[in-house]
Amino acid sequence: MNLSEIIKDAVTYPTKNISALLVYLILGFLTGLVLVLTGMGGFVTGSFNFGAGVIVGIIGIIVVICLCLLMSGFSLDVIKLGINRSDDAPKIDFANQISNGFKYFIISVVYLIIPIIIAVILGRIISPWLGILIGFVLTIIFAFALVMAECRLAETGDLGYALNISGAISDIGEIGVGTVILTVIVSLIVGAVVVFIISFIVALILGIINIESLTSTITTIYSTVMDAWFLFYLNRVMGLLYSNKS
Repeated sequence: MNLSEIIKDAVTYPTKNISALLVYLILGFLTGLVLVLTGMGGFVTGSFNFGAGVIVGIIGIIVVICLCLLMSGFSLDVIKLGINRSDDAPKIDFANQISNGFKYFIISVVYLIIPIIIAVILGRIISPWLGILIGFVLTIIFAFALVMAECRLAETGDLGYALNISGAISDIGEIGVGTVILTVIVSLIVGAVVVFIISFIVALILGIINIESLTSTITTIYSTVMDAWFLFYLNRVMGLLYSNKS
């Protein structure tokens, strides 16, 4: 698929699969709800009340972690469907998606921490500025490699295959370095433009309505929906891009 075909497909994919989008929204809502009900949201604001019950808090952490892993696994299924060039929507598969979500967490840590370690070592051995420069370049390279690793995990569910850094970098070469970079940049720009246009229209409508309480509610709902749409859109782009691997 060429770039225009990928972008066109990815933009419309979430709207073709409203049910899957709603599932993701519900998972996000449940995550926030658990944080509030168990008092764990206080960790974010710095107002956690230990008197509310440490056990309840621990349960909250476990539930939130499971939900986040489930959402990650759900996103990986969106990528897999893109790799297969299928218009189907992902369905909830708790065991498999939580497992894949945990695997994704592992590869994210590995791919992001290696450039930092190398930069710190070079900074101490050679010079801090050179370490920062090399670390910056490596971070960019590993960020693109992580995209390939995520697609590898989505396609196979194999952690070892996804952690094969040389293989992930090789995938970039097979698809085309220029193609990968251009697709990522253009897809981000297009996604941002779509969100901006819709935001502008919503703002105009809310300005005409001019009801403060309604404006606040609609803005919250709109932001949540667009966040989910943007994630689905980018995951679809990644899957379709990886499907071009020779």
